[in-house]
Amino acid sequence: MTQDELLVLIDRAVAEGWQELDLSGQELTELPVEIGKLQQLESLILGKKVEGYERVRGRYLQKVSGNNLKTLPLELLDLPNLRKLDISGNPLESIPDVVTQILHLEKLILIRVELTEIPDAIAKLTNLTQLHLSYNQITQIPEAIAKLTNLTQLHLSYNQITQIPEAIAKLTNLTQLHLNDNEITEIPEAIANLTNLTQLDLGSNQITQIPEAIVNLTNLTQLDLGSNQITQIPEVIAKLTNLTQLHLSYNKITQIPEAIAKLTNLT
Repeated sequence: MTQDELLVLIDRAVAEGWQELDLSGQELTELPVEIGKLQQLESLILGKKVEGYERVRGRYLQKVSGNNLKTLPLELLDLPNLRKLDISGNPLESIPDVVTQILHLEKLILIRVELTEIPDAIAKLTNLTQLHLSYNQITQIPEAIAKLTNLTQLHLSYNQITQIPEAIAKLTNLTQLHLNDNEITEIPEAIANLTNLTQLDLGSNQITQIPEAIVNLTNLTQLDLGSNQITQIPEVIAKLTNLTQLHLSYNKITQIPEAIAKLTNLT
């Protein structure tokens, strides 16, 4: 899509009061300042996840339909109704400063944007309910994450994270936590605070032990700890009676405890 074609589309969106604008897969290198005219816009999609996977530098990564955007205009701050921003599949390398100033954002999606870190400025986005940062090169979850107390979904799969910080305990509204395919070695006691979790995915890490703290997560319906280094299933697993899915494949388990019989909702 050329810039002229994009300007025509923006004018049409303004005239018709569009609430969503999907510009994924348009080979854009620049977003014009005219984007600030879209006063009714609630959802701006500059890239998105699509079906399938592709091999990139020896890794199978989620396919995305993005653009070639490296920066975003300040005029995004002129969109008072913007609630969802998807910038997946753009070579941003960092979260643009303008993004952390859109304080009314509720869903922020940056899948495969070559991120290496989560900036402390993310703490400003206290209205976020969903944060998707999978398929990047993030090595650390900052303490600033503790400020995002309205989060219900946190997706950090397929990164290079080695540790879950104690700050995670502050995210008590989380229902989904996805940290699979990282380098995590330990599940911290702080996980016990996340009593609203229904999905916990820690598959494909380097975890050796399931902590007693897991007993607090009684709302879990899905627990994935496959492809780790776990040697033992603790008796406390019997307390997770709402589980419908339990994944422990590809570990070093030699014995299944009798307590597993208590999980009568497993399908």
